[in-house]
Amino acid sequence: MRLLIVNFHYIRDIKYNNGIYPRSLKELSLQIDELSKYYTFISKEELEYKIINKKYDQNNYCLITFDDGLKEQMDAFEFLWSKGIPAIFYVTTSSIRNNTVVDVHKLHYIRSKMDDNIIYNYICKNIDDSIISYPKNLNDLYRYDKTETKKLKYLLNFILSPTIKDKLISTLLNQLIDEQVLSKELYMNKNDILKLSKFNSIGTHCDLHLPLATLTKEEIKKDINDSIDFLENECNCDKITTISYPYGGPKAVSSKVIETVKEFNFTFGLTMFRGINTEKDFQEPLLLKRIDTNDAPGGKLDSKEYVI
Repeated sequence: MRLLIVNFHYIRDIKYNNGIYPRSLKELSLQIDELSKYYTFISKEELEYKIINKKYDQNNYCLITFDDGLKEQMDAFEFLWSKGIPAIFYVTTSSIRNNTVVDVHKLHYIRSKMDDNIIYNYICKNIDDSIISYPKNLNDLYRYDKTETKKLKYLLNFILSPTIKDKLISTLLNQLIDEQVLSKELYMNKNDILKLSKFNSIGTHCDLHLPLATLTKEEIKKDINDSIDFLENECNCDKITTISYPYGGPKAVSSKVIETVKEFNFTFGLTMFRGINTEKDFQEPLLLKRIDTNDAPGGKLDSKEYVI
């Protein structure tokens, strides 16, 4: 059995020069058609059955996923459901519960309105620049970005403390739009989440959308518990059995994270470690590989890497 997991975020027709890189419904449709040439689409329920019962066959499967709980993803859900194609929607919960915007989406919005150099210079002028240090694999972490954008993303995601980052980004955002207004426009509501749950299409993307590996074990537990509590108790979802780790790369998913996550008895967890999952990968289903829509057949890069 081989399983390709493809991840999507923004689904909208409008295109931007920077910050937000959406797929339109037409592009999603064309990519689904291309993926269907090589893979059979699999649902959350079907994948869980195979993992729990260790029933692995010789077929090639594709799982479609969406991260962040964006309102526009409901259009993708309706389209996919009309075609009989299952998907899982991983929801970040604090933003919906509190009518706030998580830092990564604040940054996306700001970058769609401001040049990255302006943002980067503003941040550097307002912090102690001696804390700035970039890893050798920076290019691998942000494969599609310009150099200044790579530095900006890494600085915000992994160097700045949450308190400092929130203050700087919120100051920039407030120059452009009211945060509550943006939150209500951007994210799903409780009814959307309940609808997805009724179709067995929901998972947690944690509460605060932080790289879990940067947190203590207790902070990881609280972040996941808060998300599950909101989804199951406030949105009346069925039991949450799968997780998508925010950011999903090596700096976000560590052995500490997996050890902690095991306490929640999720059936499987999704990283952003690139590749196709084989039977060997299902021996640790909390570390399944996943690729971005750009890398998948029919994606923006027109890559043939995962054509099988």
